Amino acid sequence: MNILEKSLAFISVLLLILCMLAPLKRTALAQKNPWIRTVAGFHAAYGIVLLITGLAHGVLSGGGPAMISGKLAWMMLLILTCLTIFRKKIKQTLWRKIHIVLAVSVCVLTAVHIIHAVIFHMFK
Repeated sequence: MNILEKSLAFISVLLLILCMLAPLKRTALAQKNPWIRTVAGFHAAYGIVLLITGLAHGVLSGGGPAMISGKLAWMMLLILTCLTIFRKKIKQTLWRKIHIVLAVSVCVLTAVHIIHAVIFHMFK
């Protein structure tokens, strides 16, 4: 794994964490600390950049056992991103549930991907 692949992997994980901070916007902590609202306010941009960096990481890392789990995580993220097109046509409560389920799925699949890659790398 070269430095560019490692950098893209790190940036992708960082962006995923930033995406997960979005629910903090509505908390009392965010009311006391406006920087939290500012950081969490770029949720959509983080998601799109995550999609791009994840794809670039996947292309550059080539084949390997963790490739399948990475593709599954990336495809789930793609589905999540594409469904935002229909966000205005779906009731907000339903949209929030769909978004949360897909976001949790992306996080779980990403964790599986990272664990798979680390285990494979240890026994290589």
